[in-house]
Amino acid sequence: MSNNASITNVINVALIPEGAQASFTNMNVVAVFTSEQGVITSAERFRTYRDSAAVAADWGSASSVTEYANTFFGTKPNAVNFSGSFVVALHRATAENVAATAATLVSAQMVEATVIDTLQTITDGSFTIDVDGTPVIVTGLDFTSTIDLDGVATILDTAIAGASVAHSNGFITVTSDTTGVLSLLTAFEVHTVGTFIGEILSLSDGSGSTLTQGAAAVVLPIETKVESLTATKALINFKGSCFIDLVLDAEVPDIAAWAQANETIVYNVFSGSSYLLVDPANPVWAVRLASQSSFRCLYSKSGNRKLAVSYMARTHTVNFNAENSAITMHLKTLNVPAESYTQTEITAAKRVGLDLYVTIKDVPVVLTSHVNDFVDNVYNLIAYIDAIQIENFNLLKATGTKVPQTTKGVNQLVATNEKASRRFVRAGVFAPGTWSSPDSFGNIDTFNRNIEQFGFYVLAGLLKDQPQVDRQERKSPVVQIAVKNAGAIHSVDIIINFNL
Repeated sequence: MSNNASITNVINVALIPEGAQASFTNMNVVAVFTSEQGVITSAERFRTYRDSAAVAADWGSASSVTEYANTFFGTKPNAVNFSGSFVVALHRATAENVAATAATLVSAQMVEATVIDTLQTITDGSFTIDVDGTPVIVTGLDFTSTIDLDGVATILDTAIAGASVAHSNGFITVTSDTTGVLSLLTAFEVHTVGTFIGEILSLSDGSGSTLTQGAAAVVLPIETKVESLTATKALINFKGSCFIDLVLDAEVPDIAAWAQANETIVYNVFSGSSYLLVDPANPVWAVRLASQSSFRCLYSKSGNRKLAVSYMARTHTVNFNAENSAITMHLKTLNVPAESYTQTEITAAKRVGLDLYVTIKDVPVVLTSHVNDFVDNVYNLIAYIDAIQIENFNLLKATGTKVPQTTKGVNQLVATNEKASRRFVRAGVFAPGTWSSPDSFGNIDTFNRNIEQFGFYVLAGLLKDQPQVDRQERKSPVVQIAVKNAGAIHSVDIIINFNL
C-alpha cells in the first residue's frame, strides 16, 4: 500500500468564504390596520397574505378586512405583484381580555429514531416532577413496545397526574391541567430508583427544555394608533400603511410625526370641505406646514376610506432592479369609484396637499398635489437611502479580509455608492441633467460634468485631510453624493400658431 506524504507539506489552501450580506428593505410590504381582532390578537399582531381568498378564509367574506383586501388585490398592479406582502395588523382600539395560561415544559426538538432506539431498552423508566406544587413520582415506565414519540407522550400522559402530555414535530410538551399563577411545573428530576429518562427526552434541567410558568388573566388597555404602528413595526418592517378605522384629526400630528421619523409612508383619507381650507386648524394643511411628506393625504367627498388601500397598493409597485420601473401616481387608475369635483374643489385640494381620484374625459385618474412633495419622491428616496446603507454595510461585511483605510479602500467605497446610484438611474428615479441647486461640492466643473453625464456624483474626502482621531477610530473620510431627480411630466402647455 502506498504511503504518500500529504500534499499539504507543500501546498496549503485556505478558503475564505464570502460573508453573509444584508438584504435590501422590501419597499412593497404594506399593512392595513384594523380594530377587528378576528384571527389576530395582541399575541399575534399581524398576518401576511398573498391573495384575497386567504384573507376571506381567515376573516370571512363580509368583514371589513376582506373588503379592503379585495380592493387591494383588485388594484392592478399591486404591491404583491412586485414581491411585496399584504399585511393585516391589529390596532387594539378596545380593551383585550387575555385568558390565564397554563404552565408548560417543552423538550428540545429530538430525533425520533435515536430517542426510541434508547428508550426501547428501558423497562424501569423513572423521574419526579412537581405539578402545581405537588410532587409526582413516576416509576416503572416500560418503553420496550414503544415505536414513536406519540407513543412516548401517551405513556407520560398516563403517568403524570394533574398534567397532559403531547408530542408534535419532535417536541414533547407537558402542560398543567390548571391555569393562572398557581399553575406551576418543574423540570424532570432524578428519582432514587429506576432509570432516569429526563435527559433522554430533553425534559430535565440543562437538557434544552423550556419551562414557562402559568400566568393570571390580564386586561390589555386600549392603545393609540401610534402605539399599534410602533408595536407592529418592531415585528415586521412594513413600508406603507393605512387604517380601516377613521383617523381622528387629533391623531394626525402624532401619526404624521411617526411616519416621518420611521421612514414609513402612512396613507389617510379625509372627507369634508373643511379639509380643503388653508387654515392652521386643518390637519392636512398642518402636515404640509410641517413638511411631513411621509404622511399622504387623500380626499374623498363620499368618505371612501378604501381609496387609501388602493392608492397604497398602486404606489408600492417598483422593482428598483428593473429598467425604467419608477412610477408617478399622477393619472394612475385605482380600484375604487372615481368621484366628481368642481374645479374650485380641485384647485383647493391641490393647494393644501390633497390627492384626488376623479374622471377626465370619463377616464378615472389620480390627480396629485405637489404641495407636500409627490409620493413617488418620498417612496424612491426611502428606498435609495436604504440601498446606500445596505451596499456600504455589505462591502464592509462581505470583504473576507478588510477594506483598508487607504486610497484603495476609499475608492472601493466610492465605487460601491456609484453602483447603488447607477441602479436608481437605470430604474428611472435619477437621470442625467443640469444641476439647478446652489449647493454643490468638490470641483464645480467635475461636479456638473458627472451630473450631466451620469445623473449622480460621488466624492470622498481626502485621507490626508482626515482628522487623526477619525483615523484612530477607523472611520472613512466623509462620502458625499449628489443625485439628479428624474422627476415626471404631469402636465403640458401647448401653443398653436394658426395662419389662414
